[in-house]
Amino acid sequence: MGRVSNAKERLMKALTELIWTGSYGSTTIDQICERAGVKKGSFYHFFDS
Repeated sequence: MGRVSNAKERLMKALTELIWTGSYGSTTIDQICERAGVKKGSFYHFFDS
């Protein structure tokens, strides 16, 4: 479970950083996943679209 929890934490951290340095409206899922080092499927596993 540590890896799963870590992936979600990395996604949340990446999202926060991207919003602070850019804007909410221009932040994409691809950017979040790339910054977090997580596959896009993992994003949708944790967060409903």
